Amino acid sequence: MKSVMFSEVVPAQRNAGLLRTLSPLTAYGLTVAIGMPLLVLAMRLFDPTAPLAWIVLPVLAGLALPLCISAPGRLDVNTRFDACHMADTLDATLAALGYARSDAGPGLLRYAKAARPTWRNRAQNVNVRVHAHALEVIGPIPVLRALQKALAG
Repeated sequence: MKSVMFSEVVPAQRNAGLLRTLSPLTAYGLTVAIGMPLLVLAMRLFDPTAPLAWIVLPVLAGLALPLCISAPGRLDVNTRFDACHMADTLDATLAALGYARSDAGPGLLRYAKAARPTWRNRAQNVNVRVHAHALEVIGPIPVLRALQKALAG
């Protein structure tokens, strides 16, 4: 596609106040350093007779869960023609990646994982804003890189 240009996949902006100034790894480290001892203490106060392993292991599993979710990113697709004409191409490409259109509105398209209709994780959804000559795609960074590669090739 010679009339289409892609930006680099960049992390999407976060809207948290203090956490916006910290790197994601630093914010996660603070959560682990402060949150885990507080959770263990709260669980110990709730049931003092429970073995410590029954408290610590679920807490560690819960703290490891955010590491499995990929960070949201942004990809801009600029076109020389009207960007709404790329909707069919985008549908086909995202369908090949396992996504189906879940919602559409004026200037906004939403895609959700087609393989798991019962459990939809908002962090794994792909949102597309349609501008005059550009598409702004927001979703998980690995999915955006795969989308960029599929559209470019």
